[in-house]
Amino acid sequence: MTAVQNASASTLASYELELTAREAELNRREAAVRRREESRAEADERTAELNRRERDLESMLEAVQAQRVRLDEVVAEYEARREALKVRTSEVEAERDRLRDEQARLVTASLLGREELTEDTPPPKQVEVGSDWWTKQLGAPLEAA
Repeated sequence: MTAVQNASASTLASYELELTAREAELNRREAAVRRREESRAEADERTAELNRRERDLESMLEAVQAQRVRLDEVVAEYEARREALKVRTSEVEAERDRLRDEQARLVTASLLGREELTEDTPPPKQVEVGSDWWTKQLGAPLEAA
């Protein structure tokens, strides 16, 4: 039985060695699968984070585009008002120049002693000199109490 025991011990040892090799191979495969699963989970997390970031950037881009549109509207309104002010300034300056010319004409006419008044200019006010003039300017004097 020693030969049988030797053969059986030898077979058993080789069987154990084979099982150990299989176990090592299975452990190696399991570790590889676990790494792939972890890697896949990390990739999924990374993908989710990138998708969230992409949505955030898209919303920021939309906000910036809306601000650009509003800025363009404000600039257009500003330019329109600026042009309107330029036109109004020209009108006011023309009216001021016309009034200066008319005033200069009236001063010149009064200095030369001429009364060249046009229909659209009223005659100068007559100033009354005397006690009635002061009463009209200051009102009736207060009576003593």
